[in-house]
Amino acid sequence: MVDRMQLDFTWSTLAIGFLAPVVGLIILFGIIGNILVIIVLWQQQRRSRRTSANFFLINLAIADILASANLIFMLATILNQGEWLFGEAFCKINGFLTVLLGAASLLTLCAISVNRYFKIVEEGKYNLIYTKSNTLKILVATWFLPFVLSIAPIFGWSEHEYQVGKCVCHFLFGRSISYTLTFSTFIVVLPFSIILFCYLKIYKIIKAHGAMIGNLRRSQPAVHVEDIKIATTLFIVIVVFVICYIPASVINILDMASLGFKIPHWLDMLSFVLVVSNHANNPIIYNALNRSFRQSFREVLHIGSSGRPRAPSRSGSRTSSKNTIPRGLQANGVMQKPPSNPCYQHSNSSSEKYTPEIIEYEDYNQDEKVPGTCCPHKSSDC
Repeated sequence: MVDRMQLDFTWSTLAIGFLAPVVGLIILFGIIGNILVIIVLWQQQRRSRRTSANFFLINLAIADILASANLIFMLATILNQGEWLFGEAFCKINGFLTVLLGAASLLTLCAISVNRYFKIVEEGKYNLIYTKSNTLKILVATWFLPFVLSIAPIFGWSEHEYQVGKCVCHFLFGRSISYTLTFSTFIVVLPFSIILFCYLKIYKIIKAHGAMIGNLRRSQPAVHVEDIKIATTLFIVIVVFVICYIPASVINILDMASLGFKIPHWLDMLSFVLVVSNHANNPIIYNALNRSFRQSFREVLHIGSSGRPRAPSRSGSRTSSKNTIPRGLQANGVMQKPPSNPCYQHSNSSSEKYTPEIIEYEDYNQDEKVPGTCCPHKSSDC
């Protein structure tokens, strides 16, 4: 193992000058960004316990934080011109963590897709399936299978070894075909098949209700609008995840096929940098696509004036659903609380330009009209 690490290839100064800042930024954004995600989601979970989806998002953020920290080995190796510094024992640890955390992230995305499927497509079964104990079991499963498959090379089934084209330790896809096929089946093919199935079903529901989320708001209960907006955001997370993995997957398949030509180190490295960028992508996606999440970020960082209550809209337009309350409505001089889930975002379509923004509540009584001077909730909530 140690002999194989002493390779005659070294990265050029130009390559180091490009790769080191990129990897450093991925580490920085991956750690800080996902810590902020956990803080926001945990605060929202304490305020409202309506959904188990937050626990899966927190689990994903934890995996991304640890994976970002593990990239410190990669950064140090790049700065050392591609020569591994840490010895054989740390190479095994680095390979174990690289495989474990990458696989755990993918299985968590699969679990999130199944969660959204039952919330939107099989809503009647959702509360029966996603109890606290069942949610905990699912979270454990997202770590147990990757743990087994990542530790197997340490005990002789394949091998974690240094790869100069990636500046990390990882199992070689051509070293053990049986291990590679097992890993690919349970960590790649099966999860992506489940993700594809779930989102095809979700898409059919969206299409059946008018395809456009704006139409959904006017024709369906508001809680369904929020769920579909969450599913849409998470679907974009998965799409970005897949796009980042495609180049590296193609290179690994070509490497495993042993077609007689060698993959250039620079191409191998760029494809792997694209893979590890996934650990920093999610906070950026949440912040870009969800205004409520963006406002929660600002509150945590004490940026801007997001903590001030907004003035009520002067428009005379009325909301389209009985179970919604105008954001500007006050009860005894106190503003109503904001949406409970940071993945919720309001529509900005032109058709709703003059419609007051709304807040959905599950326990709101649709048969009662909203009085202007009293609160529909218990006094403790107001």
